Amino acid sequence: MPNTGSGTMTPVSGGLPGAWTDIIPIPYTLLSIYRYAQIMGINPMHFAGAQTPGITPPVMPLMGSCGSVWSKYDWQNSDQVSHMQLALTIKEAEYEIARALGYWPAPTWIADESQPYPRPWAREYSGLGRDISNRPKSLRSSFGNVINGGRRGVTLIGTATTAGLSLVYSDDDGDGFSEHATISIATSLTDVREIKVYFTGHLGDQDWEIRPVRYKVISGGLVTIKIDSWQLINPVLYEYLTTDEGFEAIDISDLTNFVTSVDVYREYNDNTSASSQFVWENDLRSTCTSCGGTGCEDCAPATQDGCLTIRNYESGIVTPFPASYSNGSWTASTWTECREPENVKLWYYAGLVSNDYSRSRSSDPLSQEFAKAIAMLTSARLDRPLCGCGNAEQMATAYQEDMAVTEPNGKSYFLSPDVLNSPFGTRVGEVGAWRLVSKLANHRLGVAVI
Repeated sequence: MPNTGSGTMTPVSGGLPGAWTDIIPIPYTLLSIYRYAQIMGINPMHFAGAQTPGITPPVMPLMGSCGSVWSKYDWQNSDQVSHMQLALTIKEAEYEIARALGYWPAPTWIADESQPYPRPWAREYSGLGRDISNRPKSLRSSFGNVINGGRRGVTLIGTATTAGLSLVYSDDDGDGFSEHATISIATSLTDVREIKVYFTGHLGDQDWEIRPVRYKVISGGLVTIKIDSWQLINPVLYEYLTTDEGFEAIDISDLTNFVTSVDVYREYNDNTSASSQFVWENDLRSTCTSCGGTGCEDCAPATQDGCLTIRNYESGIVTPFPASYSNGSWTASTWTECREPENVKLWYYAGLVSNDYSRSRSSDPLSQEFAKAIAMLTSARLDRPLCGCGNAEQMATAYQEDMAVTEPNGKSYFLSPDVLNSPFGTRVGEVGAWRLVSKLANHRLGVAVI
């Protein structure tokens, strides 16, 4: 992702951990929970846990088999899946897919990954930091499709507010309900894909990103972003305890239940921080007798910062080398310990990028094919009923059926080799996800991931 333009305030290194809050955010996933709902055909307002009782007739009312709304936590409505359980299950599914493929299905930042420094069998090549072609030694990162070395960085562009009319809720179809929110804020950026929206006050923490968006466009130094209003429900409202009346939907016919401000950040790959760090075992030339090594200077390993270049993007072959940062650039240097390190730590940005994202036709780098595979695998793993209309519930139930089990009524499946070889399991959704993933995989498939 190119680093174009600049923000208007001080960069926040890494964008984490964010401001302290007593509200637990929904964990960040490559497949957002709202995109999951879209794939499964779940009513987006009901998925957001909301209704419009203050409008006559109500907009998108609960009808027929669509008899309830989603809660944030399992304990708020123990008979169905919650946002939190869904997000955690999606996160597990994404990691399983990444392990099976050897790369993430969409770009993500890998932090503090430890690898042993290469030790060739030929002793004459040890201690020099060079390979047989006299280039700096390379190693294989845990995940392939490496995009660049670096760490996640965010810079605040500005805060959009309803008072300042930079955040406007609108009723675009005249039904009495403000179904959209439009954000307009000045920026010098030129790559709209770098611009992200977050709930205010969390320093651009990924867990607080608001997505997906309907559209983002930069024109005349102004970025305009349109979002479904139910994605901007005040997060505090999801924390309410249940009463004798049970779990209640949030009334979004009342505009006071929406947030009045959002933060707009530039998210980018930060190359100003070290993307590699060399680690040397301490020689222990002096005796450490008082602390057992904890916090003792003589027992602590020696470290040195460095850069990371990429020798093979797809396979994840990277080359770390010692360097120092000054005046906007990195300068290669020599090892401070005068010998090869035992280990090296890596920070890098890696994952598959969809063609639509590369062509700026989508603001989500996760392809539709991988999004569907993640949704199928997630649905197969859910251990509570899916809250939604009959079609979504039936689809989830079908994905959870185990193809390796013969049912009492005599129903059974023909177990083809791809079913038996599925690393995810033998449920319909697990096998379906594997069939999609194995076809989309490149030759990194099968590489052992630590």
